[in-house]
Amino acid sequence: MPAARRTPTGTHRTASESGAETRDRLQAAARACLRQDGIAGVSARAIARHGDLNQALVFYHFGSVDGLLQAVARTDAERRALLYAERLAGVKTLKDLVSVGHQIHQVEFAEGNTAVLAQLVAGAASSPELGAAVQDGMQAWTTLVEDALARVLADTPLGAVVPLADIAYAIASLFLGLELMGGVDGDSTRLDSLFTSLDAVSGLVDLLLHPPT
Repeated sequence: MPAARRTPTGTHRTASESGAETRDRLQAAARACLRQDGIAGVSARAIARHGDLNQALVFYHFGSVDGLLQAVARTDAERRALLYAERLAGVKTLKDLVSVGHQIHQVEFAEGNTAVLAQLVAGAASSPELGAAVQDGMQAWTTLVEDALARVLADTPLGAVVPLADIAYAIASLFLGLELMGGVDGDSTRLDSLFTSLDAVSGLVDLLLHPPT
């Protein structure tokens, strides 16, 4: 049985159980703090208040508030990649890619994850370590998009000449920018309209790439 240790709450718990549970609660509290107070309002005290936790736990488990935010950035990126990897794996046309992007936007916006991401990016401006954590998440998305683009262009003349990594990075960056703007104005209808327009355009491009025989 794993040894018990004393946590800042003053209670004895099994380390392997209480540690993971507490870290999850701290990350959930940090997300709530980012949504409601913004990056400027984030502190160990504010996070503890949102999670009904002892603020010392932030430092005990993550070393600092910034360390906790880095964990949130990486955890959320991994969650998104796992959640949407299967949908992106089924992409075979640009229209499919736009459709998946729209689905991702709708879910992430509705659950408040877009607002969290916007605040993490804002915080990255003053923290290189947090910036690196956000960038790690960006790379996961870029890889998924690059794989999708490779399938879309596989049987076209562009497949051999288009720099897939660069285009994938541009698309992932564009999507991130759109999500950030949506988080700023809090109105998803404009982005929904944009995705509708992109859907129509991507359908036309698909016809050019794969003309009917």
